[in-house]
Amino acid sequence: MDNNEKIILVPTSKEKVNSTKKMVFSLDANKFIISLLIIIVIIQFFVINLLLFKSNTIENLETKENIENNIEIKERRFLYKEDNKTNIETNKIEIHIAMAFDIKIIYPTLVSVTSALENNDKNKNILVYHFLLPHNFQMEKIDAIESLKEKYDFRANYYKIPNIFKNMRKWRNSITIYYKLLLPLILPNLERIIFFDCDTLIFKDLSEMFFLPFNDAYVLGFPFHTPNVLYRFGIRSNKYINVGVLLFNIKKIREDGKDLELINFTMQKVNKFVFPEQDTMNYVYFNKTGLLPLKYGIYLVGNITQFQNSYMPKMGKIDINEMQKAIDDPSVVHLVCCNPKVWFKKTKHERKFNHTCQRYQKEFYYYANKTKYYDKIYNKYMKR
Repeated sequence: MDNNEKIILVPTSKEKVNSTKKMVFSLDANKFIISLLIIIVIIQFFVINLLLFKSNTIENLETKENIENNIEIKERRFLYKEDNKTNIETNKIEIHIAMAFDIKIIYPTLVSVTSALENNDKNKNILVYHFLLPHNFQMEKIDAIESLKEKYDFRANYYKIPNIFKNMRKWRNSITIYYKLLLPLILPNLERIIFFDCDTLIFKDLSEMFFLPFNDAYVLGFPFHTPNVLYRFGIRSNKYINVGVLLFNIKKIREDGKDLELINFTMQKVNKFVFPEQDTMNYVYFNKTGLLPLKYGIYLVGNITQFQNSYMPKMGKIDINEMQKAIDDPSVVHLVCCNPKVWFKKTKHERKFNHTCQRYQKEFYYYANKTKYYDKIYNKYMKR
């Protein structure tokens, strides 16, 4: 044999089999380790969430009595010294309205309130506002709201909400969305109240809405188009309301002992929600929700065809004529379905996207111009 000639050893069949077994065993071991790690992560996830749910229950954060007693109430009376006496003498009807906001959204709130006051029948009604504020809200910041007393007769009560929602999932970087769930707790002496999100405009007197019949419902709202979010809770139905415009049956909720149920459910199930407080209300009050007439809370849809194609298939039967009237001549408009919000300056693309947003941007600044803060509002949002 030549010294330079290489010897190549070819493994026997037995050696091939043993090598293959080692490779398979190695792969199986890797799969087992990976699977074990995944199982450990899943277990940790459920344990952490279980602890969070337990720690977030209202019983551990605040008792019902503590919530009621710790609400800091600052009542301001506008042009009235003794509300009850004045109202009896003038025979004015009190229309109670609640709103929740933090400092970031005070200007849209101001414009919404102005639109309601402008269209209120001041000879018959007085609007009584209940503003729900974060616990650390600086009260001097309400000067914008208080400035309206120079033009309008109305009353405003300010409530500082304890920080019981600090561990909750925020919505657009805010926890004020949960405050509406407390209304039956902090306003026990009322029988009913309207709730408005801050992105609303009011174009008509609200007395008709305020005295709508409940027909045993706990709350009335505008029909919403995403009811499938309740499927995860075992409910398959097209019955689902938006909670941006509501009429609360405070008296019925308290009589039936349901004033705390919304808070408990929210704190225990918040991680399963798409729309946190909205899912809560639709689930807990599922058999006790009713629909507002469509003119109260219509969204920013372009036309009836768009609404029919995009919304109605998911909301059940809706009266076409009523919907068209609501679009043409609304009483309350909820400024959703427009991104960014109507108070922001629109780009060229955004203006082309939704002409309805342009229409209500003009309406927004029409009412903003009736306040002392028009320049600040315009500079904040339109010169971005």
